[in-house]
Amino acid sequence: MARWIQQSTLLGARRRGATLPAVALSCALAASVVVPAAAATAAGTATLAVPATGGSAAGVSLTNGSLYNVVDQVGARALWARGFTGRGVNVAIIDTGIAPVAALSGPGKVVAAVDLTAEASDPSSAFIDTYGHGTHMAGIIAGEDPGADPATAALHPDWFLGVAPDAGIVSVKVGDRTGAVDVTQVIAGVDWVTDHAATLNIRVLNLSFDSGSTLPYSTDPLDAAIERAWKAGIVVVAPAGNDGRATRHLGTPANDPYVIAVAAAELKNNDKKWKVPNWVTTGDGVRNPDLSAPGTSIVSLRDPGSTVDQMHPEGFASVNLFKGTGSSQAAAVISGTAALLLSARPSLTPDQVKQVLTDSADGKAITPKAAAKSGSGLVQLTSALTTPASAAVQAWPLSSGAGSLDAARGGVFVTVNDQVVQGNVTVFGTPWDGYHWTGFHWTNDVWSGFHWTDGSWMGYHWTGFHWTGFHWTDATWSSLAWDGYHWTNAGWV
Repeated sequence: MARWIQQSTLLGARRRGATLPAVALSCALAASVVVPAAAATAAGTATLAVPATGGSAAGVSLTNGSLYNVVDQVGARALWARGFTGRGVNVAIIDTGIAPVAALSGPGKVVAAVDLTAEASDPSSAFIDTYGHGTHMAGIIAGEDPGADPATAALHPDWFLGVAPDAGIVSVKVGDRTGAVDVTQVIAGVDWVTDHAATLNIRVLNLSFDSGSTLPYSTDPLDAAIERAWKAGIVVVAPAGNDGRATRHLGTPANDPYVIAVAAAELKNNDKKWKVPNWVTTGDGVRNPDLSAPGTSIVSLRDPGSTVDQMHPEGFASVNLFKGTGSSQAAAVISGTAALLLSARPSLTPDQVKQVLTDSADGKAITPKAAAKSGSGLVQLTSALTTPASAAVQAWPLSSGAGSLDAARGGVFVTVNDQVVQGNVTVFGTPWDGYHWTGFHWTNDVWSGFHWTDGSWMGYHWTGFHWTGFHWTDATWSSLAWDGYHWTNAGWV
């Protein structure tokens, strides 16, 4: 269900606790942004020679979840054939960072990187994905082997290409090697993206995250930050959740109507019939998933040596690739499709992108057909390319952001310097006033603690599938294992 008004009218008028390193996070932010030289543009135009040994997917069997097949399932390859590959569109990924693997290391691929974790204080882990989730999402959205050409990729199943292979990536790291994150880090990340969207040409924001908040969207502070991004012209994509059909409310921020909420889908018995698995969260009949996308056993980029890589050997697909299942993966697919759609139709607003993708989805291709489970159906980019864009905009009430910060944390509390972060205080040690939720609380002078530097892929190198000079910070970590709930993975298989 959606609520829309004419655009002309509008214009006229759980888990377990986790311990972060004993480092003052506010100090760790001082040098936590890197921007390559072509910061204000999307992915670069340089083309490298294809390695003679083949691409990142060489020797890996093709399955329903291989990106080689996923791009056909959603119609992405048909857009590539027409020259729409995501070029000119940058996608912000608020997650656990990204690793400098080959398919994320091409010229101009990483447009900017931000680190809002305590790992920013350690040069060996700053910006880097030490957990493994963010790299997997980035690969699905915009991974591309150096030298791979989307126009001829159908002839090269050994190449790895994400849904929008020529889109640029803005990596906003909020989760550390445990996956632990406080909701105020995520809000700060969203605010940073919104405040820098024009400079960095950010058109899409992927947030494969569920805060576990118990608040309605109308008062949730994360939802309020998300709405600010949406109103600034950024298409925000989030997963419906993995809590099962008995849970009849979407996770946060997917519960906000100013988000594209995505349910995961899987193929049934290789017969091209899709279903929404039982583990996917169901909507309440008012706020439902907007549409569905492939999300089962998706084969994306492996982050060698990361927490996920070490703790989930069942996900291993090859030295380069890793399997993952969940609404996170489905959301990443839709972020890639949104980038492709915007590269073809750059004048679309976020409301129009949502309307076009939902109107063009195939409701007959998936079961259950109930909107509370599968939304409008399976995404179909070939239809979206020509689906008329309405002049209408959504007219749902906006979130006040005034809800309890602890309720927004969903019962997950991190510890910094032996102090549990709870109450009206951020993980950065600053006071919180939920009514005034914008990014101006994060520093005394609106992001003044950040500085921009030129560079290529942050100076990190990947050698023999081991971190070069990598070491963990000298912090004491919680002995409790983090369950990874926030990052909405149903499993690494």
